[in-house]
Amino acid sequence: MLKLEYKKIPEESVKAMKEAVDSNHDYYNDAIVEIQKILHSNETHILNSANSCIFTVVEAIPEPILITDESGWNGIERSAKILNKSILEIKTNLGLIDISQLDKFLSENDVGSLFITSFSGYTANQDVAKIHEICEIHDVLLVIDISGSISDKELSNIKYADVQVSSTGSPKIVNIENGGFINNISQKIKFNKHLLKSLKADNITCAGIAATIHNSNKIYIKTMNANMYLKEKLTDALKNDSIHNVIHSNRYGINTIISEESKNKAKKLAYKIRNEIKITNNKNIITTGPNYNRIKRPCICIETKNIDTNDLTKENMDKLVEIIIKSIKNNGEENN
Repeated sequence: MLKLEYKKIPEESVKAMKEAVDSNHDYYNDAIVEIQKILHSNETHILNSANSCIFTVVEAIPEPILITDESGWNGIERSAKILNKSILEIKTNLGLIDISQLDKFLSENDVGSLFITSFSGYTANQDVAKIHEICEIHDVLLVIDISGSISDKELSNIKYADVQVSSTGSPKIVNIENGGFINNISQKIKFNKHLLKSLKADNITCAGIAATIHNSNKIYIKTMNANMYLKEKLTDALKNDSIHNVIHSNRYGINTIISEESKNKAKKLAYKIRNEIKITNNKNIITTGPNYNRIKRPCICIETKNIDTNDLTKENMDKLVEIIIKSIKNNGEENN
């Protein structure tokens, strides 16, 4: 049995949030300052949730809004429907945007904005520099959700987006259980002041963000490195398996996705793996597809990003690989 700690709010954030309960100090401004130290945007807004951030951005950006056909975030389309804004989808390679296809699509269609996640399904880095270049050529506003990549030198670089959105909910790189922020980088659009005021994050959330965002690079690098080690070990172990393969094994991300034959087999495999792992508070690090937020085909997802950074050790990743390979073998034997 592999015992793992689920990602929790950092101690320094818990302390700061407790202090903020009875304080009149302006933690909102503190959090703005700390966010801008990391991401260097001149206009930042902190709201009470990631969904509030997405809704506020979708309300402001020009339509039609282009999204990926999978491996994005379903909150974008949900917000667009509420706001009666038109949505288009671009076909991808399991969530990854092909640059030539994007160029062709934008040439042939009227698109106002492109809204993507920096990591396709949290498992593969998008080519944000080239995507931004194509968007500029076609005068399309680019919005990037950087929840999984805060501090990444390319994926969260303000040079490659007009607007950035990030969650600070759980389990994210900046992990405060709730909240999120928007960076209006190019300032080509203006946000609804009523929404910004109504959905503004409270002092407690802001205290938590201000206290911990300076550690985002350390948390991100450790998570990404552990996940790449996991991907490499699983890719090698599955090299002779014609059914199970690591999706986007040559790309970096903060979770690992393995293909499966059917939705039913994916659920059975996930169940077997979960039975070999004990996560604090009955939490979970194994999910399944088809799932728009990951990939829309049968798979299991190992959510490395959900594991507390103290448990992202080589020994734990080796044990996790052992459990996954054993479960795949047992699952196959049962189905024969």
